[in-house]
Amino acid sequence: MMILQFYLYSQINMKLSLLLIYILFTSSCNLNFRDTESLNLKPLARVENKFLYYDDLILYENNPDSVRMVQQQINEWIKKEVILLHAYNNVNERGLINQKIKKYENDLILYEYENDLISNKIDFSILDAEIENYYSENIKDFILASEIVRCLYSKIPLEAPELNKFKTLISKYPQSNLDEIKSYSFQFAEKHFLDDSIWIEFNELIANTPLIDIEDNISFLKYNKFLEISDENYYYFIKIIDYKLSGDVSPLSFESDIIKAILLNKKKKYLLNKLQDSIYLKFIDQIEYEVF
Repeated sequence: MMILQFYLYSQINMKLSLLLIYILFTSSCNLNFRDTESLNLKPLARVENKFLYYDDLILYENNPDSVRMVQQQINEWIKKEVILLHAYNNVNERGLINQKIKKYENDLILYEYENDLISNKIDFSILDAEIENYYSENIKDFILASEIVRCLYSKIPLEAPELNKFKTLISKYPQSNLDEIKSYSFQFAEKHFLDDSIWIEFNELIANTPLIDIEDNISFLKYNKFLEISDENYYYFIKIIDYKLSGDVSPLSFESDIIKAILLNKKKKYLLNKLQDSIYLKFIDQIEYEVF
């Protein structure tokens, strides 16, 4: 193998300079289709019965280092092919490798075929009633592992105007005007969350805020409905509308996307099983098989 590698390297290096000049000159011009096709048919390197062609290279136009980069690609290709050839000739368990390759090929073909089968035969809509029924029937599966909240949150720079007015608005919500809170936050907030109908994880909310060091989320949520805290750059305003603690039943709205994905997956599996059974019954009599 070392002799083969040395031979290939020497042959390539003798002719490489002129060939690279030709390649780079022609690649920098507007080649017509016939010229490009002719160039692609001429191999640049060979290792046993494998060839490297111009079309296999990554070319960088107007790069003063192009000749070196092309030569490097050719050398790397030769090195890889020599090592791969050596590996093929010396690896053990070729039978096991071939079995794995065949299994992967079969699995990939089945995967693509099954996707084609169901792609145009499934209704991807999931009704709200289906989600509610699944939630009710599996309520014990929806126990919270951490605290969640419905809230308003706004991160405001210290130099923002009329901070006291904004503080009053957000602290008194829902008695105050939400549109005013949104308008101010859209203008001045670095970050905000202003949809009080959506549940979010409390730990996610307070990440990257001074509140990240809270030791007891449960006690904190029980005794704090409005939070105002600051650091050297920002005020952090949080108005807690509602909360659920770890161990509580998770609300349906927090779980609806997960339930929808579960139901859709079930629908896909059901349809796929029906299609597989139909194909099996249709073609089993046309295929020769036996059981030993």
